[in-house]
Amino acid sequence: MGIRPGHKRLQPGEEDFRYDLQAILANAVHIDGRRVVDRFLRYERVLQVKSDWASIDFDGKRVLEIGSGPLLGLGPIAVYLGATEYICIEPRYQPEVLESDEVWRRFFLPLYQQLDVLFERGISFDQYAAMIRSRIQTDTVPIEDCARTDNLVDVVYSNGVLQHITDLDRAVAFIQQVSHASTRQFHVVNFTDHVSPPDDPFREIYRLNPADYFEDDFLLNLKRPSEISILFQQAGISLTQIPYIADHPAATSAMAPYWTRFDESDLAIQIAFFVN
Repeated sequence: MGIRPGHKRLQPGEEDFRYDLQAILANAVHIDGRRVVDRFLRYERVLQVKSDWASIDFDGKRVLEIGSGPLLGLGPIAVYLGATEYICIEPRYQPEVLESDEVWRRFFLPLYQQLDVLFERGISFDQYAAMIRSRIQTDTVPIEDCARTDNLVDVVYSNGVLQHITDLDRAVAFIQQVSHASTRQFHVVNFTDHVSPPDDPFREIYRLNPADYFEDDFLLNLKRPSEISILFQQAGISLTQIPYIADHPAATSAMAPYWTRFDESDLAIQIAFFVN
């Protein structure tokens, strides 16, 4: 959703997390297109190891991504693989980024080269660029405020976003509205506090009751995996929860009373997939 993950809401005068052209070109993570491919292939491989996951077939599909970030998220991969329409919901998207020759040279060209080696679909870079410009559209309205639509999608994807959406009930309701019976759901959710070291990934969450946590105005909704599953189930979407990283059990000795209502296995999940 374009939110600065896991940091306190910025005070007047502080520099916000930026999606403008200058910031993107200076950010080694954002500008490395190969990372986008590597991450998606890694996710699918993990799901294949842990479940009977069938790789998503993007050919001829309409796709919705929630929180696609500054460079169209998974869209450049999906359209290369045949998606006919890719809708990005990203409130902080800056159109100027896609107009930059340097972005095309440093991000989209290496991304294309990686895809061409992996999938060999016989598409030239010029054709690929035209597909990105014609098939990917971006909506800068937050998902909670998106208008009801009868245009259904075949795939809904989000990566590290659902944990930041304050009104997650409304977001899930919108996902249900745009999904049909066979829509593939693929959501990656990070349940850590986003700021603590790897050996104590929940420190800034579990030491506080939610009311105290929100007084500091952190931009996490604090939903735990079981709660995410219930929200989708209540909306009529049955998802399977597959833990990705869950090897650091919660430190119960330092836990605020609120969190004792959850099973330890629920509290120990750092990252999980929610898929169908």
